[in-house]
Amino acid sequence: MGVRYQLSYDEFQDQWNWSVGRGFASESLSRNGVQAKTMIWVDRAAGSTTDSTTPTNSLNAGVIYAVNSDNQLLWYQHTGWQDGSRSWAASGEAQQVGNGWNFKHLFSGGDGVIYAVTVDGDLLWYKHTGFQNGSRSWAVGGEAQKIGNGWGNFKHLFSGGNGVIYAVTSDNRLLWYKHTGWQDGSASWATREAQQIGNGWNFRQLFSGGDGVIYAVTSDNRLLWYRHTGWQDGSASWAVRGEAQQIGNGWNFRQLFSGGDGVIYAVNSDNQLLWYKHTGWQDGSASWAASGAAQQIGNGWNFRQLF
Repeated sequence: MGVRYQLSYDEFQDQWNWSVGRGFASESLSRNGVQAKTMIWVDRAAGSTTDSTTPTNSLNAGVIYAVNSDNQLLWYQHTGWQDGSRSWAASGEAQQVGNGWNFKHLFSGGDGVIYAVTVDGDLLWYKHTGFQNGSRSWAVGGEAQKIGNGWGNFKHLFSGGNGVIYAVTSDNRLLWYKHTGWQDGSASWATREAQQIGNGWNFRQLFSGGDGVIYAVTSDNRLLWYRHTGWQDGSASWAVRGEAQQIGNGWNFRQLFSGGDGVIYAVNSDNQLLWYKHTGWQDGSASWAASGAAQQIGNGWNFRQLF
């Protein structure tokens, strides 16, 4: 899953620093020297030109949002998100980036986009432009953009990245939506109606791992893996014929959410924040970093909502 940017020749010349040479992708350029979006390089093999995109999974790079009992929106960045080390931006101190965040559902769309569902069922769009450093800067002055109605009756809502939103109805149908206006907050959608892509989605917890990967926790605390191969267009196509792959047991946590690239964060009953890395996230194999042992990376994570 990636984000591609289309620029005119003049925009390309203006917004990128250019050089000529040979090398691997790791030696290639990043826009303005900050973070790579799209990179173009000449490989060591002559005549081979390739482009690469930064995975949407990695765009938030350890960023975690939390809503406390006072409805304050807090920002954290786990800089050790790739290896599970206990390292944090701002020495682990929360950066308050908003007030009045009292919503029925909240989930991240990546790249600073946050979706919120009100008690009246309105679907709202926000974009935290300060998501990379925790500054209190927002698109359109932090005002919500209303992009939909009737979103209040879903059991589960979560993002699949690039504007894809998954929803589970009260009768356990899995629906697919694609918000094509996800980057600017416009109320534009790929299809006028939801695409039903599954039945029997009666799970205690659900969250996305990116690239069509969906994790589910059953009532008996088994962790299951699915991969929706039709995630980009809403077709009902699945890896391994849609059969769940069991990849864990004992997943009895208060809160669960993904950090991308196989990283899973969990909050236990003692409010400890735990880190796991599912190294088999792309194919559904039950392989884990650190033999599946949790890495404790925080305490006191007693929040109403985490994403």
